[in-house]
Amino acid sequence: MGLPKISVPQYTLKLPSTGEEIKYRPFLVKEEKILLIAMESEDEKEILDATKNVIQNCVFGNINIDTLPIFDIEYLFLWLRAKSKGEVIELKYNCPDCKAEIPVSFNIEEITLKKGDGHTNKIELTEELGICLKYPDMNLQSKIDSIEEDKQINKLFKSIILCVDYIYDQDKMYASKDYTEKEMEEFLESLNDTQFKKISNFFETMPKLKHEVELVCINKVKREGKKNASCGYKEKLVLEGLQSFFE
Repeated sequence: MGLPKISVPQYTLKLPSTGEEIKYRPFLVKEEKILLIAMESEDEKEILDATKNVIQNCVFGNINIDTLPIFDIEYLFLWLRAKSKGEVIELKYNCPDCKAEIPVSFNIEEITLKKGDGHTNKIELTEELGICLKYPDMNLQSKIDSIEEDKQINKLFKSIILCVDYIYDQDKMYASKDYTEKEMEEFLESLNDTQFKKISNFFETMPKLKHEVELVCINKVKREGKKNASCGYKEKLVLEGLQSFFE
């Protein structure tokens, strides 16, 4: 006779990119073990693989995790964490003035996905010519992170090339998969500064997890002529990206 099974609750969530409703369960000890081992390794690829495995284990239905934009993955993982370990996140920062710890806590429900003004993935370069970019998914982000370039502009070029879906004019569409990296690079180099900035702006304004917190240090410090004075240090801090929300 087998051991009894523990029932696990199910929740629903809408993916930010498509509005599709998915069902998921909290992650369990076996998934938390996967995450802890990956985090101890401090290896980005291992952490990314562990995150993917946990999401695959916890989401019901035929969801292809590999094709989800990174911001969908981050949003989904944040809510997995909320239903698994509680909706309140507690962080600690060191005060720049008195060096004491400043505790910060907030509810995951307060965290939102924000995108910059005018964000679009279909960019008009001229009246006849445009480019359509795709959001980095887990595989694409892994390739971007693995780019080894000394010059930031070279890394930006390679990142853009990986994210080009197609180029279009009045007559047809030109899928990036049908052209070499060299040909795509030559196309980007043929753009003027304004056109290139439009493409760069796609990455700067794409949806990101963001939340603003205020650090207020109330630790007691010694001040001349005062007893038990509060440090009083204040700072507004913008948390951005999944890693910012966890210690």
